[in-house]
Amino acid sequence: MLNINTKQFSIITFLIVVYIFFIPHILTPSFAQKTDEAGSLDLETLLGETNAMPQEMPGNLRFQYEMSKLLDERVGPDDSGNVHHAGGLSSFYTGPKKLFSGKGKFGHLYSFLPVVRWYDPAYYYNSDTFHPGSTVDGEFTNKECVTCHMVESPGIVTQWKQSKHGTPSRGKDVVGCDKCHGKNHKKLTMPSYDICGECHEKQLKGHREGGQGSHAHAYHFELIELGCQIEKPAEETAACLGCHAVENRCDGCHTRHRFSTAEARKPNSCATCHSGPEQYEYEMYMQSYHGMIFQGEGQTWDWTKPLNAENYSVPTCAYCHMPKGDHNVINTSTVYTYMGTSLVDRGADQYKATRDAWITVCKDCHSPRFARDHLESMDEAVKLSFTKYREAMRIVMDLYNNNLIDPMPIDLAPDSTGHNVFSLLPGKGEMRKYNISNIERLTYEMLVDIIDAIFKAKSHNAYYSPIYGYWEWAQDRWLIQIKDEASKLKRFAEIEEKIGIKHRAYSFWKHGEYTDLLLGWKRK
Repeated sequence: MLNINTKQFSIITFLIVVYIFFIPHILTPSFAQKTDEAGSLDLETLLGETNAMPQEMPGNLRFQYEMSKLLDERVGPDDSGNVHHAGGLSSFYTGPKKLFSGKGKFGHLYSFLPVVRWYDPAYYYNSDTFHPGSTVDGEFTNKECVTCHMVESPGIVTQWKQSKHGTPSRGKDVVGCDKCHGKNHKKLTMPSYDICGECHEKQLKGHREGGQGSHAHAYHFELIELGCQIEKPAEETAACLGCHAVENRCDGCHTRHRFSTAEARKPNSCATCHSGPEQYEYEMYMQSYHGMIFQGEGQTWDWTKPLNAENYSVPTCAYCHMPKGDHNVINTSTVYTYMGTSLVDRGADQYKATRDAWITVCKDCHSPRFARDHLESMDEAVKLSFTKYREAMRIVMDLYNNNLIDPMPIDLAPDSTGHNVFSLLPGKGEMRKYNISNIERLTYEMLVDIIDAIFKAKSHNAYYSPIYGYWEWAQDRWLIQIKDEASKLKRFAEIEEKIGIKHRAYSFWKHGEYTDLLLGWKRK
């Protein structure tokens, strides 16, 4: 057995660290150096799958050719229909064949997949430019529509007949296909909220009067004008439409073609959008006593009845946020804090009217003292959660100020403005969870995912999740990870300085098959 003293052990450990972390990078050319030497293939060669040897292919496709040789399969486009094994390593990106131009002040910078016309019908579907057209010519009555679609799409006819539109109460007229879609089959329209509002004026008025943070601003303000979907390719941002388009259509809650109020009153309807990271309302409700009783008894309730304490033993999402059918969800909401990422004491004196409104809702079943105590518990837990974020940000900003984050903003692909600004710098950075360093991602999640979820858990009175679930204890874990990452960055910098190495961020932070698709490069 070797007899090594403490000093010798320290020297050996230091040499091992240097060997593992630094020598390979000194001796081995970077990936970018190995791949940027060749030119580019012509489009005909790319679109026709090829067995070209690696030394014959362009630098930006060298990886695919190396993988094709290893896998013994041809290199080709990802839309050829051929199966590319092992994660598609021998394929290359082609992108969608058809895109619709964006809208608003950033409209020239991004595009949508054609699916947008179903979620923003007034601008896309119903316009001559983006209308899908039809193979059927002529004008038809509702009876003729129903006769044909009983064969073509019987499901929607069945749903329509089950609705109050198809089977109205005594004295009411049938609301047929032609009322919502028009009679000219070549120029059929897709209903938006304004068409529904012709009959449902009160509901439309409530919906449109909602302020920031309401359904009324979910699409044009939060998605389009803020430009939060513009940096990434259209294939990724298409999913944003399904939820944010609740502003444009009524069938986001009252699904076609039954448009059932009973369906819209159930928490499952709200869960379509209000669940998952950054939107954990549904999960937190289900972990509360309210949610537990709903899951146990809800199947026996008569959901056609109005939402009040006489008809429902516990409240649901609509019970609290849309009392008596009020479609302005801001009326029973709270201070808007950008999905909980801004700190505010919701129990402060200036919000007394809002707090009292909540107490009034709770009074259906609880004493006002009980409700106030629970809401105060929410206030204090939320404020405490921000202390952990500030502690984390103090660590991260110290790294940033000392040029120790790896990679620094200048070493990344530019953000959607074409600039290289630190993503977490208040008021100047573009807060995002992609195209950033690991420590920035962890800090982003600590704020946007975890603090927001603590608020959602406390406001819905969910007991398990704030402690044992993904939240308060998870926030402790995230703080540990941030400190751990900061420790490594500082230690590496000390080692580099001691042995005279000037570290440069690797090129894969700035370029890559996917990274090069981000808007920042086009803006640059």
